[in-house]
This record gives sequence, C-alpha cells and structure tokens, in this order.
Amino acid sequence: MTKQAKYLLTLLLFSSLALYSGAQEPNTTYFMPRIPQMSFMNPAFQPTCNVYISFPGLSEVNMNLGNNTLAYSDVIFEGPTGDSLITPLHPDADVGNFLNKLKPTNSIFSEFSTNLFGLGFRAGSGYFTFHVKQRSSLKFSYPKDFVTFLLQGNEKMKGKNLDMSNFNFFSNHHLEYSLGYAGQIDDKLDFGVRLKYLNGIANLQSKDFNLQLYTSQSGDSLSLNSDIDMRGSVPAEVTTDSMGYIDQVDGIKPGVSDLFANPGIALDFGVAYQITDELEVSASVTDLGFINYSNYVHNYTVNGQFSFTGVDVSSELNGNGSSDFDPAGQLADSLKNRIEFAYSDQQFLHLMGPNIYIGGNYQLSERVDFGVVSRTRFFAGEVHQSFTLSANTRPIPGVSFSASYSVMNRAYNNLGVGLGLRLGPFQVYTVSDIISAGLWPENTQAFNLRFGLNFVFGCNRRARILDDEPMIR
Repeated sequence: MTKQAKYLLTLLLFSSLALYSGAQEPNTTYFMPRIPQMSFMNPAFQPTCNVYISFPGLSEVNMNLGNNTLAYSDVIFEGPTGDSLITPLHPDADVGNFLNKLKPTNSIFSEFSTNLFGLGFRAGSGYFTFHVKQRSSLKFSYPKDFVTFLLQGNEKMKGKNLDMSNFNFFSNHHLEYSLGYAGQIDDKLDFGVRLKYLNGIANLQSKDFNLQLYTSQSGDSLSLNSDIDMRGSVPAEVTTDSMGYIDQVDGIKPGVSDLFANPGIALDFGVAYQITDELEVSASVTDLGFINYSNYVHNYTVNGQFSFTGVDVSSELNGNGSSDFDPAGQLADSLKNRIEFAYSDQQFLHLMGPNIYIGGNYQLSERVDFGVVSRTRFFAGEVHQSFTLSANTRPIPGVSFSASYSVMNRAYNNLGVGLGLRLGPFQVYTVSDIISAGLWPENTQAFNLRFGLNFVFGCNRRARILDDEPMIR
C-alpha cells in the first residue's frame, strides 16, 4: 500500500470513530414537558411554564455524532501477541476479519445545532414560540470495495469490476427563524404548527457519484468509468481552463448580505389526542421544506472512460531518456483528454431531511408516566428508523427525570437519561439517548447530547389554574 493510501485509510478509519453531529433531537426529550425544547419534536406540545426565554450560548447545544458500522474496538484492538494495540493497517492485523465487519455502504455522520434566541409564552389556551437557530449537518458514505482496494490492492480483482459508486458526501449549514403556535381544538385534541424561514450559509453534496474500476484478467491494465456530479454553495471563485478542468480556486470573504442570499422555507406540524385520562397518542412531521441555493453556487461534473496500461520507462532505463520525462504529467494529460469536465454556476434546491414522530404516553400517576416514540428520518438520501421506550417521573416540583432504552443506528445497547432541574427562574437540563457510550465505549458507534439553560416563569401549576393570579410568578 502506498503512503498516500495509508494516510487516506487512516483518516477514514479514525473519522469513523467520531461520535455522530445535522441536529437530531434526542428521542428521550419527547416526553419531558418541563423542558421547552420538547416542542421542537412536536409543535402540538405546550411547555409547562407560562414563559421561557433562551439566550445565545446558554439555552441549547444539541449534537449527534457517529457512524453506522465501526466501534472503537473494530479499529483499535489487541495484537496477536497480546502486548500492544494495533489497527487494521498493522502487518499482523487480520485484514479479512476487519473487512467482514464493513457493510456494502458505510456512513460517517455529524450534526450540530444551537439556539441563538428563543421566546415562548402562553396566551389563553394557546402557546406562541419564536426561535432563531443555527444548524449544521454532515454525512459521508463510502463503499466496502473502496477500503478493500486500499488494503489489498487489485490483485484479487483480476477480471472483476470494482464498484465504488456508493460514495456520497453531504454537508449543509443554515440559519433558521421560526414562529410557532400550539392550541386546542377541544378538550381531547391539541394541534401545533411552526413556520420556518431558512437562510442557507453553505452546502456541498454529491448529486451522483458512479465510479467503476475494472482490472483486466492478466492484471496489466485498468479501466475507469466515471459519472460524477458534485454541487455546492461556498464563498469561492472557481476558474476553469478551456477543457473545463479546475485551474484555480480563490476564497471570497462573505458579506452581511450573503447571510440572506439563499432563502428557504420549512414547516413543522403535529397533533396530540387524549384517548383516555391515562393514555395520549401523538404524531408530528418536522423539517418539511427546502433551501434555494443561488449564491456562490458551483456545479462540477466528471464523465468519461479511461484505460491505463502503465508508463513506458524503457528510454530512461537504457539512458536515452529526455530531461522533460514526466510520467505523472503524462498520466494527468491523458486523463484530461479522455475524461470530460464541466463547470457551471446554476442554482439548485436543497431538500430538508424531514422527520416523522409517532408517540404514545401512559400516565400511571400524577408523577409517573411511560412513553414510546417511533422516529423516521429522511437524511441525505437514506431512511433512518429508531424506537425509544422511556419511564418519566417528576418526583418534586422543579425536577423531572427520564430513563430510556432505544433501538437506533442499527445498535441495541442504547441507554439514555434526561434531567431537568429548575432553580427559581433558571432551568438547566441535559438529555442523551446514548449515555451507555460511557459504560462500554469500545462497543459504541454513536452518541447524542442536548444540554442548556432556560429562563422560565409561571411554572407553578396551582397558580396557573387560578384566574385571579398573575401569569408570571
């Protein structure tokens, strides 16, 4: 394996250990009404307190990190002698065993969001909310065949086609301004809606990535077929030559107006229905919308076929070579002649990844309830399904606690907790679906966490139901 291939694979493997960040909400939050951020998952849910205020850097940090294939113990493990830790790149590593753990398509993903400002208040039987959020998401998918090629070369691929068409890259960063309302249709049916205005800051994604590498039966030639379509919006100026090949990329310092140049819109809506005094069911759809990227847009396509039979170095070996002998340059020129490159600045639509929640909650007593929630998420061209069971309690005023078990990210060892603590007008909270990452990190593939501080008022239940008492206490 070449030095460059080792570097690339090392970067890929250790990126896979990055605990997973687009801003997935921890499912455990779904049944914690004392935390106002619960309504991000279903806008029909009304926070317990009459008023809450959120400030930048304090109210919310939400992250979700990981990969869908490898745990720490799959990448760093005990060597054959038992006296050291090695990676799959070590000469003594069982490469075949490592490759068997990979799926045909493997993904690394990362999401992050923070609430820059938030305000919510009760008005009669309804509840109004306003938020400004910053959200980022990233996902990179790679095929097993690519890692096989890096680790074992193409010696075992003679007469076969190496499929590297499962490469996929997606990254998006945007600002979100939302206005929401939760109300009642009758004593049993609640509804909620949240309208979002979006501003895209940056986007980079592979629309198509079809790449096939064929090794001849004799092993003396390679044939490459490519059909690649990349697009994005980043503050840069791209210069191409007459053949469409990228010649130069110059960064541009974005201005204030650039923050509003890529508009979009999205919608959240949900309902909650009280079947009996103890049983409630609910459902919602969030992030249903799009962003129109028209500023600093770059589209790049690569199409064509290329055959490589090696470089003729006979003249160099017999001493008759010229001073301008450049095999790397010859290869690059041959690629440019056989592969078509095209660049454009045509705008494109980025579709948001919507979420579908379906939940049920059973009230055992005034202080204890049990919940179950299903979440279906559409993210970067894939569907992600998760299920969470939770037990929730409010033992004393100002304190709420949830314990959960989740099946998510193709893993079954996910234990979670949620804790909300109110100290006067200050409410601190932390929620995670996967605290088990701290119990057995060597077998963990992902992690999520939400924490923050809210200013809350009017949380005394008895005072709220008395008409002659002030709303804020």
